[in-house]
Amino acid sequence: MGKKAQLLLSINLVPEQLENKQQIRKFVDMIIKSSISPKQIAFEITERMSFTDLDKAAIVIDYLKAQGINVKLDDAGTGYGSFSYIQHLNLQSLKIDKMFVDTIGTYDHKLFVLDSIIAFGKKAGMEMIAEGVETKQQSDYLLQSGVYLQQGFYFSEPLKFEQFRHYFQRDQAKI
Repeated sequence: MGKKAQLLLSINLVPEQLENKQQIRKFVDMIIKSSISPKQIAFEITERMSFTDLDKAAIVIDYLKAQGINVKLDDAGTGYGSFSYIQHLNLQSLKIDKMFVDTIGTYDHKLFVLDSIIAFGKKAGMEMIAEGVETKQQSDYLLQSGVYLQQGFYFSEPLKFEQFRHYFQRDQAKI
């Protein structure tokens, strides 16, 4: 019998929330008191809004990482400063926005941006997740490009909690 997959919980945050260490500490305290392991939590920061204080955010992100919580840059390539955020905040994961995934199999110039994001992620040794994967062609392209973590309708439609629990239990029974 194989190893069981561990559920992961991703929580979307806006940059302002990551600049408030007290607020984040309260949340981490709640996690510690629960049965959820911090390694099962990831905070996703949207790039569509800018940070006002990168130094404060860097301190909070270092604190989260010390607790075992992963912090990811969501919507990579769509907003204010992917590359500077990754450098200044020492981020190790990025989510490739659906806008770029949608260009796979087209002649859209954003396909070159997708390839550049992937090349950067590989060179930086980052974990990359593609969101909005809807077709086998998109999934295959991403796999061939080294993006193994993918989410989207190709794999499942959004599920209500009970549907997800049933799906997960059925999937775990196969392992």
